[in-house]
Amino acid sequence: MSEDVFMSKALAAVQKADYEELEGLRHEVKPEYVPRLVTTWNKSMAWKQKDAYIALLMDQSGDAVREIMLDALDSPTVESRAYALCILKDDFSLFVSLLTDGWVDQNKVDTALAQFRMG
Repeated sequence: MSEDVFMSKALAAVQKADYEELEGLRHEVKPEYVPRLVTTWNKSMAWKQKDAYIALLMDQSGDAVREIMLDALDSPTVESRAYALCILKDDFSLFVSLLTDGWVDQNKVDTALAQFRMG
């Protein structure tokens, strides 16, 4: 998929917060697409759209997504906070420790988030 086609599909899915489409597009994100995609994000967006960006970028790491993930730590959606913690700590294995019975555990995420913020 070309970058322009990806961007068009990704931005439409983010706007609609279409998580089924975003899940499919996650596997189409190429590292070279990330900087352009990040320029379309804005901290003043509604959480519905910001959480959609997080869902799309949850497999990415590094400076390109850092600002989005720092903002995601304040998301009302526990899954977004969990993904952001893993990305910011550059430890995707951390995600498993945030689960209880296969679901993201808000208490575990909030505890890990508090520890992260303390340094």
